[in-house]
Amino acid sequence: MLFYRLREFLFATVLATACSIPVVVRAMDLGEACRTVTGSAACITPKPFQPTDEQMREISTVYDSGSPGFEFSLYGNDQKTIVVKDLPFASYWQLDSRNKYVFHPMVWGRYVFNNADNADFRDKLPSLSDRVGVSTPGGGLAFFYPNVFPLNRMTGPEVMFSAISQSEALAGYTKAALLDARLTGLAERVKNAMLMDHREGGTNLNGVALLEFPLFHSNPEVILNGWLHALLKLSDHAVAMNDKASAELIRKNLQFFVRNHSAWFDEKRNITRYSDTSPVRVNIAGAESAQQFAVIYKAKDAELPNYAITPVLDLKREYSGFDNRIIKESKTSGAKTASINCTSLYDTFLVSDKPFSLTLREGGYDPRRATPDPDGPEHTIESSQTGASSIAELALSDGELICGFPTNFSKANGKNYYHMQHIVALLYLAKHPPYDDPQLNEQIEEIARDWLKRTELFDQGEGLEFESPQKVLDGINRGKLFNQAKSFDELLR
Repeated sequence: MLFYRLREFLFATVLATACSIPVVVRAMDLGEACRTVTGSAACITPKPFQPTDEQMREISTVYDSGSPGFEFSLYGNDQKTIVVKDLPFASYWQLDSRNKYVFHPMVWGRYVFNNADNADFRDKLPSLSDRVGVSTPGGGLAFFYPNVFPLNRMTGPEVMFSAISQSEALAGYTKAALLDARLTGLAERVKNAMLMDHREGGTNLNGVALLEFPLFHSNPEVILNGWLHALLKLSDHAVAMNDKASAELIRKNLQFFVRNHSAWFDEKRNITRYSDTSPVRVNIAGAESAQQFAVIYKAKDAELPNYAITPVLDLKREYSGFDNRIIKESKTSGAKTASINCTSLYDTFLVSDKPFSLTLREGGYDPRRATPDPDGPEHTIESSQTGASSIAELALSDGELICGFPTNFSKANGKNYYHMQHIVALLYLAKHPPYDDPQLNEQIEEIARDWLKRTELFDQGEGLEFESPQKVLDGINRGKLFNQAKSFDELLR
C-alpha cells in the first residue's frame, strides 16, 4: 500500500511546527492596550492547547489507496472514503488529487454514527477512539483536523478541532452509548471537549456560542451554520441523556443569538451572513519599522469577553486569511499592509505606541465570493492619541465596511445552501428544544420566518438560486439522532 507522510503532501506543513511560537510584530503591552480602549486590562489572548506530534501521527497520514471503501452521504454529496486499519480516510474537494485520502473529523463522526448499530464495532470503539482522539486538559476527547487541509481558516502552524465536527462525533457516540451503556463515558468526553473554553483553544465562547473554527490570532469568529449544526446535535444528546446542563447551555446560546441576530443578517441585501467576521485589507502609513501594534476587540454584548491580539508577521502568507497579520512592510519607511478582521459583534481598534494612519477601501459585494472585494472608494482613518497610545477604530461613518460577508452562491450546483440552512435549523431548534422556554422559541421562530420572507426580496442578479428548504432539512436529518421533523411544512406549521 502506497502512502504519503504529511511532509510529502503538497498542502501540508511540517507537523513539528504545529506547536511552534508564531513570528509576531514587536508586541505591545496587551494589558495596557486593552485598558486604553476598554477601561480594563481584562482582555483575552487565546493560549491554545495543542496535541503532541505523537498524538497527531496516525491521523496525519495521507493515503492513496486502502481496503475496499464504503460510500455515505455527507452534506448530501457522495463521500468517497476508504478504510485503513478500521479507520476512515476521505477524499476532500480542495486537495490536489481526488485519489488522496485524509482523516476528517466530520467523516469520523458520521462513520461512528453509521456503524453504531454493529456490536463488534461498539466493542472496538474505545480503542479506535484512543487512536484518533486527543485528551484535552478538562478530560474531553477532541478530534483534531490534521494540518493538511488548504482551507483559508485552517492555514497556519496550529492544528484545531471544531464544534461542528465534534457535534457530528457526539451524535455517533451518543447513539452508541444508547445501545451500550459502557460507552456513556466516551460520549461525555466528546461533549466535554466541545465545551472547552475558547481561551484555551476550545470551541466554547464564554458559554454563549459554539465556534466552528476557534481562531487564535483574531476575534472569535462565530460561523452561523456550524454553530446551529452543533446545537442541533447537542440538543439530541441532551434529550437522549436527560442532560439538563447541556439543555441550559443551548438555551443560553439561543438567547445570545436572539439578542445579536442582526450580526448574521445583511439588511441591505436581504440575505443571511455566513459569519459575523470579514478580513479587511488596510495600509498603515506613518509607521516605523520597530513600531508596536495590537488589535483590541471591544465586545458589544456584555456576555462576550474583550480580546487583545498581536498581529502575526506573515510576509510569506503562511497564516490564515482570517488571522490579524502584517503581510507586507517597507524596511525603509516602515509602511505596512495588514489584514485586520472586522466583526459585527465587536468594535475593532488598532493600537500603537506611535501615531499612524489607516487607508482602506470599502468592501465590495459579489454574491459568489466569500470575502469582500475591496473595489470601492478609498478612506483614510487617522489615529488619535490617548495617553501614550495612538488608536484608530476600524469603522467608516461615510461608507460601507462589510463586517460579516453574506452567504454566497458558490456551491457546486450554484445554489446558496447556508442561507436556507440558517432558517431551517432555527425553526428546528425552536420547534423541538430540549428546554422549556416558549417565549424564547417564539422569538427564534419569528426571526427565522422574517429571514425566510425576506428571501423573496433578495435581488442581486440573474441566476442566483437558494437551495430548497426541504433538501436542507433532509441534510440536517442525516446523522441526527432524532428526526422530529420530516418535512419543512411541519416546521412552518
